[in-house]
Amino acid sequence: MQFGDALTGLLAQYRERADSSKIKEDFVEITDSEEPIWIGRPTFLSMIDRYLLILLVFSIHILFYWSAKGDDIEGAGKMNFILGLIKTILDFSGALGFVFVMLILTKINHYLNFSTSGRWTTIWLILNSFAPLLLVTADWLGKVLSLFIDNVPDAPEWSESYYLFLGAFSSGFATILAICFQKAFSYAITDKRIHIRKKFLYFDTSIHGISFSDIENLKAEPSIIGRLLGFGNVFLVTASGIGLESKSVQFGASVSQGPNGINDTAKDSSPISSIFGWISLQRRRNAPLKDPEACLFGINDPMEIYQLINEIMDAEVGPAIANQNSFLER
Repeated sequence: MQFGDALTGLLAQYRERADSSKIKEDFVEITDSEEPIWIGRPTFLSMIDRYLLILLVFSIHILFYWSAKGDDIEGAGKMNFILGLIKTILDFSGALGFVFVMLILTKINHYLNFSTSGRWTTIWLILNSFAPLLLVTADWLGKVLSLFIDNVPDAPEWSESYYLFLGAFSSGFATILAICFQKAFSYAITDKRIHIRKKFLYFDTSIHGISFSDIENLKAEPSIIGRLLGFGNVFLVTASGIGLESKSVQFGASVSQGPNGINDTAKDSSPISSIFGWISLQRRRNAPLKDPEACLFGINDPMEIYQLINEIMDAEVGPAIANQNSFLER
């Protein structure tokens, strides 16, 4: 059976709408033997979890600036008392309190193992955590050294206004990177395979094609916000492991081969390993990997694309398997 003979419903509609020359121009890796069906990329709102984290970090900077520079809370009432107490505690704790609050946020974000729990986001959060403390330390250290050494270079004197500067700079930079990350991915579906391409800042690039015959499981999963706004993820699980999320392992734990070939995890009970184990510990997740490099991430109309892929697989993979079984029966 030829691909053109099996066109039905949604598949026929997408084939008629597809601009093959334009898709091949964007995806030069598509071969001449492939027929482009669909092209897409993550939507802007697919990175909303990152934007919310950036907003939260900026809000913490604003909160500590307000505690140091804002007017005192006056007046009776339970709410005024609570706000005044919070302001006093934050103002008294200063840069050390900021570090504590940010590190708590960093640990919670890392432990929950969200899409924002990756290495680079964690590093960004840690840098945000210690930036004010480093400036305060440099200011104090410069003043102490000037008592014993002449011509000590002046360190920038700490000012609570730096909370605004650091928050605006860090959040703005992170927002630009999030937008660039969203635009780095593009996807294409042909009659032979699914292409996933990444071009992030011109140095982090990758491309791979997934044949329909290699797909063992297919799942569409729009988030709650995605259902409202019409975007979501389509997961492609293959025999090679693409689309599967690796389990989180606690630092300091050793893996040994147990009965029936099952891996057993044994924890190192030393204090140092326990401390680093707590720092690196993440919640285990059994969900598919929500990685733009391993699925069709944050695309428009995910349920429709899920149906489209199923129709292509029925048109191409189904007849091939039937012919193979017929040959084996002979």
